[in-house]
Amino acid sequence: MELHELKKKVHEVCMTLIQSRVDALNQELKGFQAAANEESKSSAGDKYETGRAMMHLEKEKVASQLNQVLKQQKVLRELHSERKSEEAELGSLLSTDQGLFYISISLGLIQTPEAVFGISPVAPLGTAFLGKKTGDVVSFNGKSYKINGVA
Repeated sequence: MELHELKKKVHEVCMTLIQSRVDALNQELKGFQAAANEESKSSAGDKYETGRAMMHLEKEKVASQLNQVLKQQKVLRELHSERKSEEAELGSLLSTDQGLFYISISLGLIQTPEAVFGISPVAPLGTAFLGKKTGDVVSFNGKSYKINGVA
């Protein structure tokens, strides 16, 4: 598969993964609300208050996670997978002798027709790749990455 075609596929997979996370976190929040409604109909006293406080903390944690995932989703939506660039930038797919890297959001290993690592441009390796072109060599943590292509 041509690198630019693969980039479009990787972007689609990333969007699907993030939407799945958004949906799962929203479901979890709905579950907290339903549980809170049930709790308020029963129970009273210290045990009730402690349980309610613990549930509130968990709900805040999930809401915070949802906020982070929504930020990631916004970044992905603003990327233009059709854009072609000679230099590595936010939204670039890099083919290196050490594997494929999609500079977008930190997702780790993304399973597409080929294994691709989703890395953030602010991550140390992502920062090292920015501005590099085909043929450049990037050294990071004692490892060299020869860039074979940028899409």
